[in-house]
Amino acid sequence: MTSTQLDNLATAALQDALIDVAELASQARQAHWNVRGATFLPVHRWLDELTGTLRAHADALAERIATLGGWPDACSETLSERSTLESLPFGRLTTGQALAAMDAGPGRVAAVAAAWLRSPAMGDDPVTADLLTGLCRDVQAQQWLARAHQ
Repeated sequence: MTSTQLDNLATAALQDALIDVAELASQARQAHWNVRGATFLPVHRWLDELTGTLRAHADALAERIATLGGWPDACSETLSERSTLESLPFGRLTTGQALAAMDAGPGRVAAVAAAWLRSPAMGDDPVTADLLTGLCRDVQAQQWLARAHQ
């Protein structure tokens, strides 16, 4: 495989991850604004931290795409057309609904990143593999925190 082909594979992997991470960050912020319930305050605060973590990953993914010569795309149209995440319900969310969504979303992000990591081409791009591994690690930790709140 040529260097250009490897860069294209890495860019595709990063773009897939960017779409779901950007969508999940948006959902976490939406849940942060609309969560209600007996455990409101710790869940509200955690959702704020989760949003920050996801936005930092989105930025790192987008910058790697640009470094490889691609054009990162997290436009709203792209997110709505290509995200693999389930939509967050509109309006008031119980803490249980918000936590369930933030359990499922990180699980999906980790699955997409892990599928790319299993791709033979990732062995030839340790920087992209490192970004995707870090993303998996962090979203799985956040998934654990969502479960621990329930």
